[in-house]
Amino acid sequence: MHVKPWNSFRIYFSILSFLSLSILNAQETIKPNAVVDKDSFDIRNASFLLPQPLKKGKFSQSLSIYYVVPPKIWTLDMVNAPMLNYSAKYTLPKGFNLQGGISTLFISNRINVGPFWNYSKDHLHLGVGYQVAFNLGVLQHFGYKTLLTGWEQQPSVTFGYSFKHSSLIVRSDLYYTTSLNLSEGGHVIPFNENFLNGYSVTTSYEQRLHKKKIVSMGLKINYLRYHILAWPALPVNSYYYYFPEFQLGIHL
Repeated sequence: MHVKPWNSFRIYFSILSFLSLSILNAQETIKPNAVVDKDSFDIRNASFLLPQPLKKGKFSQSLSIYYVVPPKIWTLDMVNAPMLNYSAKYTLPKGFNLQGGISTLFISNRINVGPFWNYSKDHLHLGVGYQVAFNLGVLQHFGYKTLLTGWEQQPSVTFGYSFKHSSLIVRSDLYYTTSLNLSEGGHVIPFNENFLNGYSVTTSYEQRLHKKKIVSMGLKINYLRYHILAWPALPVNSYYYYFPEFQLGIHL
């Protein structure tokens, strides 16, 4: 199945328009005399993406849709469809937390987990993290009998600024591949050398949706040699490519 990048844009902006209307409707339902309830909301108490130290023992989670617009060279025989992402966070003492998540397209899967340290000064926030990621691709259709497995190291730095009802977050990630194996019909083809897969920069905006529910919209610019979404067509190559990724999430 192949979806043109233009259709991905249309789907993304249709969902974005729907959520924007939902936000406006939610705000209109607040009565003028309910000023105290409205002002009591602080994005720092409900945010999932802000890098901030929180009281230990707090668990939070988020569900997102990722739309990746791949380079033209990656589009041959690949599945270009939205990926689902589930992320969770558990806070630890002294500004630390443990974050993990899974992104899946069923034939393409990525699991990542690791610790983060966070610091806040008024409305400014900083986070430094290190995650280990496992990539798994399984394709048994369309004439394929292919299995891909790989490990990546993923350090990151995140900056954030919090307003009253919204927040702005910029995150930079580095991807270093330490293991990659491709099995074709039972014959394993290992990529023996470690290599720098690339980096990404993500800009996200969080907004109050309704009560304590938060919606996030993000644009991620990738510069990579390979992406788990495109592995059936192009598992790995010697060139780097820029491509955008749109993210839409609900913080549960």
